[in-house]
Amino acid sequence: MRDEARKKSDLVDEVRVLRRRVAALENSLQEFINCEANLRESESRFHIMADSAPVFIWMANTDGIRWFFNKVWLDYTGRTVDEEKDDKWMDNIHPEDIEGFRESYAMATGVQKPFKLDYRLRRKDGVYRWVLDTGTPRFTHDGTFAGFIGSCVGISERKEAEEQLQHIAHFDLLTDLPNRFLFFDRMNQAIEQAKRYNHIIALLFLDLNRFKSVNDTLGHHAGDVLLKETAKRLSACVRHVDTVARMGGDEFNIILSAIHEQADIQSVAEKIITALSVPFYIDGTECSIGVSIGISMFPVNSSDTAMLIQQADMAMYKAKSSGQSSYCFSSEKNET
Repeated sequence: MRDEARKKSDLVDEVRVLRRRVAALENSLQEFINCEANLRESESRFHIMADSAPVFIWMANTDGIRWFFNKVWLDYTGRTVDEEKDDKWMDNIHPEDIEGFRESYAMATGVQKPFKLDYRLRRKDGVYRWVLDTGTPRFTHDGTFAGFIGSCVGISERKEAEEQLQHIAHFDLLTDLPNRFLFFDRMNQAIEQAKRYNHIIALLFLDLNRFKSVNDTLGHHAGDVLLKETAKRLSACVRHVDTVARMGGDEFNIILSAIHEQADIQSVAEKIITALSVPFYIDGTECSIGVSIGISMFPVNSSDTAMLIQQADMAMYKAKSSGQSSYCFSSEKNET
């Protein structure tokens, strides 16, 4: 009897232990269910906030693979999540920007620091638009790097405005030729290249003959048209490596780079005289002008840009004194 009572007692104890274990498992399961529900709720809230944000939002893992894109991103690119996720979206970065993007992203991943860079992103319609991409590293509760979360904003309008300002700063508003500022920059660069490769540079200083008469007779509009047409003809007389610049008024400067002999310069000067001897027709009126050209050379006449301009200017006045279209070389010698 005692053995049976002991067995019953032990069985009761085992049942109690099992019940406690079951209760513990039920509690753990409930906690898991609650955590999963909270996680889903948090994930749902995140998606709602991300999709309602006015910027593009993305997330990437430690390998740099982007696996989340919000609705604004997808609306902007016109593609689906499947078309964007993994590394597919990088196929739509402009070819000129992709290398810089990869380098910056790899560097940020290596040091696990925030990054910011701009690049051109292609939409589904084939149009590239500028975006500013900012990424912030994510870490787990124990400090392990978990990838990046980032955002993008479209900056095409800003980029276009910056490019317009740069263009205005470096190009003549009337003729769209390089202006005085850009001319000096290109002249200095040409001199450095000539020093390195032992080339000759020719600087042509041009002044239009009878331009004032056209301007006074037909008005400033006619004068502007004449200047724009002159710019086109001058540009057609030189190579793409040369520079035609408008210095102001009816004065133009031309840089002939990598010249091997003086005969090449003479050929260009004669070509310009011939081109500008052809009458212009402005609002049905025939206008005939001419051109006086002064020429200085590096390093023959000087090694200084300002001095070369001065010498070409003086040579131009000698050419103008002939009373007809002509060119004249500077006779000054380089003293340095």
